[in-house]
Amino acid sequence: MAIDTVKLRSPAIDEGTASFLERQCILRQGVQILTGEILYEITTGTLEGSYDARIMFKVCREDWITIGGKPQQVPCKPYVLVECSLHKFFHGQNVYGNPCNFPQLCRRFIDALGEIMGSDHGMFHEADKWEVRRVDWAEMFHLSPAAQREFFWSMRDVHFPRRAKKEARYDSAIHFPGKFTTVRIYSKGPEFKLHGEPVLRRGLVKYQQLQDGQNPGKGIDGPVPKKVVAGMPRYAWIETKLQALQRLANWRLRAEVQINADKLHHDFGGRYPLVSEITDAYLIQIFEAQIFKLLKEGKTAMETVRTFHQVKARLDAVYGGRSANNLFSFWVQLAELGEEPTKLNFSKSQFYKNRAKLVDAGVSWHATDVFILPQDTALPRDFRPLSADSRRCIGQVSANSIFNFCPVQQHGLMKAA
Repeated sequence: MAIDTVKLRSPAIDEGTASFLERQCILRQGVQILTGEILYEITTGTLEGSYDARIMFKVCREDWITIGGKPQQVPCKPYVLVECSLHKFFHGQNVYGNPCNFPQLCRRFIDALGEIMGSDHGMFHEADKWEVRRVDWAEMFHLSPAAQREFFWSMRDVHFPRRAKKEARYDSAIHFPGKFTTVRIYSKGPEFKLHGEPVLRRGLVKYQQLQDGQNPGKGIDGPVPKKVVAGMPRYAWIETKLQALQRLANWRLRAEVQINADKLHHDFGGRYPLVSEITDAYLIQIFEAQIFKLLKEGKTAMETVRTFHQVKARLDAVYGGRSANNLFSFWVQLAELGEEPTKLNFSKSQFYKNRAKLVDAGVSWHATDVFILPQDTALPRDFRPLSADSRRCIGQVSANSIFNFCPVQQHGLMKAA
């Protein structure tokens, strides 16, 4: 239940304001980052991925329009395009905490952005008039590392409709990009160790050196070895916090649905919605629908079953007789072989009809005991990465939390909420 990366477009601005903001971007990149006076990097390029902790801030003077059925760029009045992780902006990390209430978060973010850029232009006080071009909704689940490994093993044969050519699978992650939405599920521990911890370590070392009245200099812009922190007493708090955050990340499975501009444009009748028009309920509904498409389960109000005897009993109770026996045979093939090989044994219409009946009966073919796994598995039998699951993480980050690393607030560039 967290809003993460967002992409927003400002109302049109005058050329004078556009030039001022461009100069501020150069200042933030060329001077303040190198001297360590600000911990948040502002870039005019695109972000590298969902793990990128920077703020993309770009002044644009062209827009895309459709001419003769083809999209083309044409000159327009200047506007600002901004993209960043709201979770990392407000808390310095996205391992713990659940920032929600989309309009309120965007208002706070845009207001703070005006402070950081040194501009009092009206657009920074009128967040409700900014257009939304992307929103990521994420859910975190408390699972042991062993349970996470079993989850991804059980998902080895899952395919998202019409996205097979672009999908990516790893030992601890699955990724399904699409035009309207992108779905990814991954273990947070490895991702944080690779991307999150180095950025946080560098930023916190800068912050400590500034508190000591020192100039961090260029040497801190690269990786900060652990021994630098561990070997110096005044940095001990940094290592303690990072170790605590890594331990927490190791027990987190993260599911994200990235809602792209085309989806927003489609859902709001051929226009991009304003910040004031996006609700958390709308974002949750899209998240649930996309995860359901991936898992083919979750719609029924009945408790999902997935073990041999539970499935047989459920199908007998719901359908009975020959129909239940046929569906049980179909389920065994799905559980053992996966969807693609099972399709070869049925006509297209019969395959989808049988699969729909399993879903309606609350039967899952993922992570079942038909797989060659120990009977006492680490993965809970009833786990589903949906908002109704009991392992869903709902904790909030308080102002004095050990996991609150808000860098712009530490430097007084953003007022406390």
